[in-house]
Amino acid sequence: MSHYVSKIKEKMLEFTQLFCLETSKFQRFVIIYKYVYFLNSDPVAKGVMQKIFEDTAKVIGEDRDRAMDEDKFVNIKGKALFSREFWIYYTNLEVIHGKMKNIRKCCITDNKEFDNLYKLFSKPYSKQMLELSFKVVNSEVFDRLDKECFLNDNDEDNKTSFDDKKGVLYVRGVSVEINKQNKITNAHKILRHIFITNRDNIEDDFFYAEIAEDEFHELDYKNRKNNWRKYLRACEDVNNKVKEQNKEVKHFLKFSSGIKGKVKVNKKYF
Repeated sequence: MSHYVSKIKEKMLEFTQLFCLETSKFQRFVIIYKYVYFLNSDPVAKGVMQKIFEDTAKVIGEDRDRAMDEDKFVNIKGKALFSREFWIYYTNLEVIHGKMKNIRKCCITDNKEFDNLYKLFSKPYSKQMLELSFKVVNSEVFDRLDKECFLNDNDEDNKTSFDDKKGVLYVRGVSVEINKQNKITNAHKILRHIFITNRDNIEDDFFYAEIAEDEFHELDYKNRKNNWRKYLRACEDVNNKVKEQNKEVKHFLKFSSGIKGKVKVNKKYF
């Protein structure tokens, strides 16, 4: 998990730096749009934002309780102030994201829409305020990600493994969704054979013939012309899904063609 969290933080800092260096007002709004979209689409980042929202709602609810003692009231007031401060800065970014999303969705070319957006953030201090908004959001999200890593991370999380029930492959702790429609695919069966059926020797070579018999229950593999292509395509499918969801991983599976074809996990990713 720690590796995945590092990638989230790197991406958020990348957006922040791009915004600080950008001189075009419109392009700054584009960067903000992409930044907020990332926070709302990455599953881990989205989970953190949801937790911040839930904690804020809880604190504000406690703030309304008139029956609490004075010391507790002061403590809750402090938490509420911080929570509101976070959402004020995040809202600066969310407002721009929402307007840019609407402009993009409706393919609006009327300059009036853009002018309204510019006017909304046209104060001399607007750029500095938005830079601060990035920093406030980054700080809170990073803090929560680090705490989550400390509490939940362990050596097992950074290993390469396959969750047969969920159809999710973990490459050094980073998840790759293999089944997207709750359906056992050929790619899933290839990974099951390597990581589940042969969990004690996953570094071995696995011949298509044995996979055909053990996972596909084909007893006449060698008698069916070009049958090996099905297994090669399944291996390609695995590699494509891994590359799509984790661009740093290339050639996760190494495999060959032909009736004597075989597959193995690239040793770089153990």
